[in-house]
Amino acid sequence: MKYLKTFNNFQSIMEKSKDAYSYGCAMVYFSFPEMEEIHSMIDEEDIYTEEEDRTYGLEDEPHVTLLYGLHSKEIKDQDVMDVCSKREIVDIKLYNASLFENKDYDVLKFDADNNILFQINKDLTESFPFTTDYPDYHPHSTIAYIKKGKGKKYVEMLSGKEYIATPDKIVYSKPSGEKKSQEIGKKHED
Repeated sequence: MKYLKTFNNFQSIMEKSKDAYSYGCAMVYFSFPEMEEIHSMIDEEDIYTEEEDRTYGLEDEPHVTLLYGLHSKEIKDQDVMDVCSKREIVDIKLYNASLFENKDYDVLKFDADNNILFQINKDLTESFPFTTDYPDYHPHSTIAYIKKGKGKKYVEMLSGKEYIATPDKIVYSKPSGEKKSQEIGKKHED
């Protein structure tokens, strides 16, 4: 399907707008084969994109953010990976399709339920300097960026649906676009 967002374009976006990404981000990526089926329900004309910024569209690398706002220049990469990996992350329940609404688009997302996510978020916030505008951690997984006002119909379509996602790896994305990853249960790799 057209307009799949790729995290690999993250670096080019960083170069274009260095001030917009001042911080690092720790995430857990997971297997979620149902995402393709969910994406097929979304009308192509409802997908929000920006010609020069490929971070919008359909999410093609399902993940839950553990903490955005890490002061990467003050932190060793391996320390972040160690904190994220010290707790075993098991299956994540995705449920309660809902929206983050802003002036330009709707972010269609699922809430993510797994107590370990909260524990890792707490471990990260207690271990490293970070900056955030959101005092409460709300684990979620983005499905797609939808044109303003069009998201509600997809919330209705997905109402009552629940899915199980299997964690694959921890990813630490630095402001430069460089990513460190570690498969769940394995040693750190670049």
